[in-house]
Amino acid sequence: MMKKINYEFIFLSIIIVFALFLRIYHLGNSGLWIDESISASVAKNIIEKGVPLLDSGWFYGGAYCFHYIQAFFLLFGNTDFLARFSSVIFGLLTVFLAYLIGKEYSKSGGIISALFMSVFFLEVFFSRQARYYQLFQLMFFLSIYLLYKSKENPKYIYLAIVSFLITIDTKIAGIILAPFFIGHILIYNRKKWFLSIIPAFFLVRDFIPASTLSNVSSSGLAESSNIISNFASKYFSYASNMIYMLILFVPGVLWAFFNKKRLTFLIVVPSLIMLTGIFSLDVFALRYAYFFAFPLVLYFSILVSYLYEKLGKTIIILIVVLLIFPSNIFFPHTYVNVINPIDYNYNDYSAPWTDYKSISESLKEELKSNITLISLFSSDFEWYIRKPDYVIPFTMDGRGDDQISFNNSKGEIVDRYSGASIINYSYIPERPYYVNADYFSFSKLKPSQREDFYILTEGCEVKYEKIDLRIFYCEAIRYNETLLL
Repeated sequence: MMKKINYEFIFLSIIIVFALFLRIYHLGNSGLWIDESISASVAKNIIEKGVPLLDSGWFYGGAYCFHYIQAFFLLFGNTDFLARFSSVIFGLLTVFLAYLIGKEYSKSGGIISALFMSVFFLEVFFSRQARYYQLFQLMFFLSIYLLYKSKENPKYIYLAIVSFLITIDTKIAGIILAPFFIGHILIYNRKKWFLSIIPAFFLVRDFIPASTLSNVSSSGLAESSNIISNFASKYFSYASNMIYMLILFVPGVLWAFFNKKRLTFLIVVPSLIMLTGIFSLDVFALRYAYFFAFPLVLYFSILVSYLYEKLGKTIIILIVVLLIFPSNIFFPHTYVNVINPIDYNYNDYSAPWTDYKSISESLKEELKSNITLISLFSSDFEWYIRKPDYVIPFTMDGRGDDQISFNNSKGEIVDRYSGASIINYSYIPERPYYVNADYFSFSKLKPSQREDFYILTEGCEVKYEKIDLRIFYCEAIRYNETLLL
């Protein structure tokens, strides 16, 4: 007798395979953006030293789980593809997690949630990055899911604690889950009450450092509301192409809450608290708010699954429309879903990158020679070319004048990422030398620093120039022999 065909398993397998295809398609085509190159450098140093200790002597603490997994893949080669591959895995696991949580709400909720999660444009892009944001999103909501399941099966609480620890290791912002863990353990896992000590310990240890990241705490009420409002408007400007999802997200949450109050509370409340906290940070970056894509897509999908189960197969037409119409098939620049595979970085000015891959091979060979190299941001330059001899200091996020310099154990002031000497304008290196000036770093130079930069490159030839990068060649100064006589 033939076994009954498990169509759900077949559909889920197809979704996972397609999600994998979207995430690995030309994965190494575009260059690493700034933070990706930092993580790649950390992983390389783990391979060389066993610990995330950079050549400058700076110990890169945090996100240990991510960087050690990334280092494992880099054992097979220092390529952009392998540097990013760990996030591909985390992205696929996120799709599967959406399936598991969706099934808690309805029979079709799992498949529909996995389907929309697999193609949502931010999920695809962040699953293609050599940075830890995909892991953070995965572990944040996996922690919540395991905590929720621990009421029915107490053994899940141990997995939930492990997941929570990985979450806060990945990003300190995950500490927002600690009060929810403490409350849930004391209410629903009373026999394991002693486990509440773990999140309580990290809450005490990390809450104050995490709260200092916000500029609201030091501001007045009116000023704080203005800060949150200004940053919220910046983040929502990225959501103009998915207004329909934001609208449908609300009834999706309401329906979900009436069906699974505890699960919905555990997902939505910490997410909203963390999102509000992100609006109050000193700096803007889309990657900080990315984690919220998960509940957004999840509860949008849950609403669709509710309509499917109430109205029947006619809703399949709506599902197809919601998948295909707002995709990059019809909207190549403002799409919500990725159906055609992509081979480029997301156009996000808060995640700048420099296209070192476009430099000619002949110029790369010159830069790799023994000639002196002076650079602004060093990590991506070192990844694609070589370690610079000197680094020009600048501020990476606009705060202060110098976030690059680092005092090593020898008392030397070096670049914190590469270990190269910080240039001292009172003693400019002897020519000839190359100066590497990426647009992002140059744009962060303060007026006095720009004046020093112009002195450094005075009379130099521009050997390479694109919108994101200029490379200067400064020849040795030749003195007029007749004047010397």
